[in-house]
Amino acid sequence: MGWEFEVLRWFADIRNDVLTKIMEFFTTIGDLGIFWIALCAVFLIIPKTRRIGVFMAVSLVVEVALGEGLLKHLIQRERPFIQDPTITTLIPAPLGKYSFPSGHTTASAAAVAAIFLQNKKLSVPFFFAAAMIIVSRLYFCVHFPTDILGGIVLGIAVAVAVYYVLTYIEKKRAEKLKADD
Repeated sequence: MGWEFEVLRWFADIRNDVLTKIMEFFTTIGDLGIFWIALCAVFLIIPKTRRIGVFMAVSLVVEVALGEGLLKHLIQRERPFIQDPTITTLIPAPLGKYSFPSGHTTASAAAVAAIFLQNKKLSVPFFFAAAMIIVSRLYFCVHFPTDILGGIVLGIAVAVAVYYVLTYIEKKRAEKLKADD
């Protein structure tokens, strides 16, 4: 785990006022998945993107249940600044004391993967937002790099699983409707 503290120290060393303001913006829009929930609502309202919104909503619900509801409480990994007081954060300490997996990261990865699986072109700007939200968590030293990696893996895995399950359900429903005609 020594290498993870070194990565966080590197992020702490590059901090400056401008970068901190940028990272504050991205970490704030990632709080409680607000950005992704709002985007999901927009997708659900627009008929052309409604399917993406449904897949994204289900992915977000599943990732919260698995990441925040299950894994954080099973693993109980304390945040970097709790484990090592020389690691500082510039933002208020997150409410939860456990850090694995990163909720901001898991939500971002799940949301972007849900979009990407259905519309690669549309996912591009959201990939940038997700990357910035994810990096902000390292910048503020509230997560270890492996919390981030775990969140990325979990988020993508959830979105892929949701995609295949919902696509299978859609297919079966279409077959049933066709058979009923």
